[in-house]
Amino acid sequence: MKPPHPVNEPLRRDRAALWSQWLTFPRILGLSLMAAIVLAVPTLGMGFLYDDYIHLIRLQGGEAPGSRLDLFSFALGDPTEMRRWVERGPYPWWTLPELKLAFWRPLSTALAVMDDRLFGRNALAWHLHSLVWYLGVVAAMGAVLRRVLPGSVGALALGLFAIDGGHTLTVGWIANRNALVAALPALVGLWLHLEGREARRGGARLLALAGLGLGLLGGESALGVFAYVLAYEAVGAPGGARERLRALAPVALLGGVYLVGYKLGGYGAWGSGSYMDPVGEPVRFLGAALARIPAMVGGLVLEIPTDLWALDARLRPALVGLGVLALGVLGGSLRAAWPELSPEERRHCRWLMLGAALSLVPVAATFPSNRLLLIPGLGGSVAVAAVLVGAWRSRARGGRPRGLTLGAGSLGLAHLVLAPLLWPVMGSGLHSMSAQSEEAAQTLEGALDFQRLPQQRVVVLALPVSTLGMYLPVMMAERGMPRPEAWWTLSLSPHPHVLTRTGPNALELTLTEGRFFTSEFESIFRDREHALREGARVELPGLTARVLEADTQGPTRLGFTFDVPLEDPSLVMLHWRDGGPRRFTPPPEGQSVSLSRSGSNAG
Repeated sequence: MKPPHPVNEPLRRDRAALWSQWLTFPRILGLSLMAAIVLAVPTLGMGFLYDDYIHLIRLQGGEAPGSRLDLFSFALGDPTEMRRWVERGPYPWWTLPELKLAFWRPLSTALAVMDDRLFGRNALAWHLHSLVWYLGVVAAMGAVLRRVLPGSVGALALGLFAIDGGHTLTVGWIANRNALVAALPALVGLWLHLEGREARRGGARLLALAGLGLGLLGGESALGVFAYVLAYEAVGAPGGARERLRALAPVALLGGVYLVGYKLGGYGAWGSGSYMDPVGEPVRFLGAALARIPAMVGGLVLEIPTDLWALDARLRPALVGLGVLALGVLGGSLRAAWPELSPEERRHCRWLMLGAALSLVPVAATFPSNRLLLIPGLGGSVAVAAVLVGAWRSRARGGRPRGLTLGAGSLGLAHLVLAPLLWPVMGSGLHSMSAQSEEAAQTLEGALDFQRLPQQRVVVLALPVSTLGMYLPVMMAERGMPRPEAWWTLSLSPHPHVLTRTGPNALELTLTEGRFFTSEFESIFRDREHALREGARVELPGLTARVLEADTQGPTRLGFTFDVPLEDPSLVMLHWRDGGPRRFTPPPEGQSVSLSRSGSNAG
């Protein structure tokens, strides 16, 4: 190794001293909170979005799946109840009757009820409330890191966590506040557990159980913090095996009681292609997790926007590959940086990184998104910080290992440059989705006759903007618009459609590429194990849907027969065109039209 140049040695020491001065507690906590506020401020203007409207309707006492006191239950596994919502909408006709999407989050529900009573439809106030919870999470993370990594590694990790661009949706989407409500008390519980074990304070461990339990009332994602407790007792805690087991037992018992009560209460997921129950369907969950977890590793390590998973299935192999590459970069860099860390830093980095890995398991129950990486980000930010600090220390003493330099450069670019830039980029995307929703709702006002609407069935032929599929009728109701007799969405496939009129009261939809029910948002309502095969039919009052052609990948041609001719005034046909749903005039019998987003056959 080339010895350090004597002229540069004082400069290196000065830079190292400056680095150490800034990367200290509590200074770094204040800086992190300030950075979090600055980056999150644009989310305050995002308004309401998607599930928010379902919650608003329930809070108003209007008709919507679920109840006012159980905001996060969207399907209860009751075929009779689901039949009602499929016949009238907003659930699409291919929804599995036994579909279950029910999540027990009583604390998050209670906070939404409070917001509704205090703020009404003032979205800014709701967002300010969410921002307070995010700042609380950053502060709780700071308490944990100061307890176990009070030096530069922990300080830098806190700063990286606060500016993580993947938190944009977590903070900016009100319905996703449950992740923050789950994380804050659970992280306080983790800090108290560490206080009890590291400082031998028995009372703190009792309070830790209260914090962890309160986190579970916020949402299932608090189970990720339980993973950190497990990792700590497995590879990081002081004492022998018996002492560690004794310390872990109450936490494990709490988690076990929660899971049993959760299942006995009828909560969980079943029958959905997007949401899975790790306990109830372990084989299917494991198969999905083998692809979902590597993709999320890419978001955790290199800030790759894993939300692309749901937008285009063709990107999924690339996301998995990038995740594997990210894991290789992190592993190689950590190996090189490890000698630069003190024994105490290694001890705590070890369990924090293991906890991050284990906490990815619960969130793999749904499709990858960076909004799921809030709790895994605790250990993820520590791993990145360990590499960056190790590289800095190596350079300060004159060493320049090429592998460590390249790895640290890649991670530094991702977390110090790309991460803060993702806040305005993803925030702009959320603003765009919100504006698109509002524009679509306004377009509906011009396309529908409100006086006749209660006696009409609205038929949405193809809705390329899949995320609006079940939200448009809910947004109509939230705005006080009359409810139609039925809302039937024939397709949510993002692929181009061709419509063929096959009879006075019949039409067919064919895809020019891809398959029906295979996109992420279509598969929410039915999994592949219960796929509709060729010849399958679903009968609703006034509508019969059939799968006319299908292969091993899914249906390619669908047929629909109505109880009246397509021109009957009781049917209102809509097609997405020019940024919103427009009235559609059916073609003559035997003719076909293309249903592109800029389609031409609108009335």
